Amino acid sequence: MKFLKSISVIFLLSIFACDRFEHNFEPTSGNISLVEFANSLTVTINNTNQFNYLQLGNLFSEDYFNSDETKDSLIDYFAEFFLIDPNTTFTADDVIISPSLNITWHFVATGSDQEILEDKLFNDYLIEENEGFVLFGDQSNKRKFMVELFTGQWCSNCPNAEEALHELRKKYSSRFNYVEYHIGDQLAGEFANLFSYYPGAGTLPMGVVNGNGYILTEAPSVEYVQSSVESAILPHLQESPEITFSDIQTTLTSTQLNGSVSLSLENSLSIENLFLVAVLMEDYNDEYPNYQGEPHHNIALKRVKIDLSTLNLSDPVSFDLPGLDELPDWYDSLPTDLVLVLWIQKLENEYDQSTCAVYNMIEIPM
Repeated sequence: MKFLKSISVIFLLSIFACDRFEHNFEPTSGNISLVEFANSLTVTINNTNQFNYLQLGNLFSEDYFNSDETKDSLIDYFAEFFLIDPNTTFTADDVIISPSLNITWHFVATGSDQEILEDKLFNDYLIEENEGFVLFGDQSNKRKFMVELFTGQWCSNCPNAEEALHELRKKYSSRFNYVEYHIGDQLAGEFANLFSYYPGAGTLPMGVVNGNGYILTEAPSVEYVQSSVESAILPHLQESPEITFSDIQTTLTSTQLNGSVSLSLENSLSIENLFLVAVLMEDYNDEYPNYQGEPHHNIALKRVKIDLSTLNLSDPVSFDLPGLDELPDWYDSLPTDLVLVLWIQKLENEYDQSTCAVYNMIEIPM
């Protein structure tokens, strides 16, 4: 098995100096690295008491929303422990941040009699803000955006597209994601039919923004790609989702992924030609770099689509991704830094840019 050098890092900040780990992260914002944010998180949580708990607000974006929790409701959550016991102490440890800015951290609240009042694992997302990083949440109350990029290691302009999409991911965090379908290299999966489905097939890079928002057929610079993609999503940033996801269940083995998801659709949305798309991807690979020697992100391993028009959507929608023991040539075994991305899209028999929209997206770190 080829082990990835930078899947994620567990910060044992009480033992190791921050600068020892700083090189493991490429995302930085101003002068503040992800390591420094992890340090700030643990120090702030560990030093919180009944008199200064409002300082916790500095860790959160004003737009924070995560599983129905807002910034204010989380501050209230922490404050309630001091109503139970004014001498409650907090502990934060085991901070893990992925290259795609997903963050998990372990929280313990302990009473003055050493009783454990709470022992919880937080799963969240970071976003760049004010020359640093803050917690942003899953943003499930807002519409999200998906880009499908066809790329290849041999493609000289593809790194521009890859870097631009990664920059947009840092800027919009959980509201924006992308998947790399590799063509003609050792990361290539079985995506040739999908490549030919979209217009512009035959040249790389080729990107499809939110199904029908914009078709990218060239990448002369990072700035060009980022501006083009951003122009396609900006008009829709304030929109509420027409479809929401809930109760996502997954079971992963070495050979397959089985899952289900509950969907809630607006009554005005027709389910004709409406599909659930599921893609399992590797989060980060720096051992098989792109044409410029930079890491690849979000490499598609398997993809499946489920026709929703034939289903009763009052029941959970099941999906299966088999063949995880039959991966692209590069892989000796299933990577450990897996992310499942689900989105809902209109897919006609022949691509129609006027209709083939992506309505919403959600990601599930595995």
